[in-house]
Amino acid sequence: MKCNHIIIAILITILVSSSMVTVEASYRVLQQGMEGRDIRELQENLVMLGHRIIIDGKFGPATKRAVIQFQNKSKLPSDGIVGQSTWESLKEAISFDKYKVRSGDTLSALAHTYDVPVTVIKEANKLSSDTIKIDQELIIPKTALGGPIDTDFYEIVSYKVQRRDTLDKLASRFHTTIRTIKKVNNLETVHIREGEIIKIPKLVIDLSNTSINTTSVKKDFIWPVRGRISSGYGWRVHPILNKKHFHGGLDIAVKRGTSVKAAKSGVVLGSGWVSGFGKTVTIDHGNGVVTLYAHNSRLLVKQGQRVNQGQIIAKSGSTGRSTGPHVDFRILIDNKPVNPLKYLNK
Repeated sequence: MKCNHIIIAILITILVSSSMVTVEASYRVLQQGMEGRDIRELQENLVMLGHRIIIDGKFGPATKRAVIQFQNKSKLPSDGIVGQSTWESLKEAISFDKYKVRSGDTLSALAHTYDVPVTVIKEANKLSSDTIKIDQELIIPKTALGGPIDTDFYEIVSYKVQRRDTLDKLASRFHTTIRTIKKVNNLETVHIREGEIIKIPKLVIDLSNTSINTTSVKKDFIWPVRGRISSGYGWRVHPILNKKHFHGGLDIAVKRGTSVKAAKSGVVLGSGWVSGFGKTVTIDHGNGVVTLYAHNSRLLVKQGQRVNQGQIIAKSGSTGRSTGPHVDFRILIDNKPVNPLKYLNK
């Protein structure tokens, strides 16, 4: 979804670059309330480790939560302050190992050992198949510490450079970094020309200010619609892109116009058109839990509105990138997708 294979390749290219983490101002200590380019660098590193935060150069509560989660997993003091030890651990987490293939090795076995998706290893090594040879040297990206790379909520957009545009201004506007724009466009310098078409990764759904998970999530969600599950949670071949892709929810096939219900009570985060997802509703249920309902034909709720469990929030459809009428239903905890079947009532 949303050119995942392109974006993963971009992220891997950045990962294996020797300048992956260039900390400005010699490890400036970062904390909540600060702003700057190095904050954007920090945020990008966290995003590459699976933390879905917005890259805006502002060290806010969402960034602090992501830092604390990283520090917890790295067995560092969990104070949310990014000092030298945290910077160095980040650099280590997003770096890579070199591995020489031995007799009996397979990509799937290596992926399991290193807790890294096969697709990520293949992208890092530009492999066109799953075949590997004895003594072949492989790059194994270390993406597992913060979670898998998940780009469902990002897309690549084309942008025509305007007068007075700079990479710094564009990085700020599109919530990314100068180094990422340079990598995407193979730029050796920061100079861009008016009228030039460049590509920029853009966040299409911002979940950075959702609630925080503090207690276990109960299995008390209701089905938004009842129908055949046409695509489950997990790896699949995307029906339109024809590429292997991790599907972060359930596709439930229903007739166009079927009433879509809120799986649980909460506050509407967003209700509108989202590239790829079409007409989409997102709801924050508290405790770090968000549900998403995509590809609708009509939206019946507004941002900020409180809704009750079972309330009709939309009518199903096939808007966005879709092959037929269905509801793409997702549950996210702390902004990371989980298998909805574990939380839905039977």
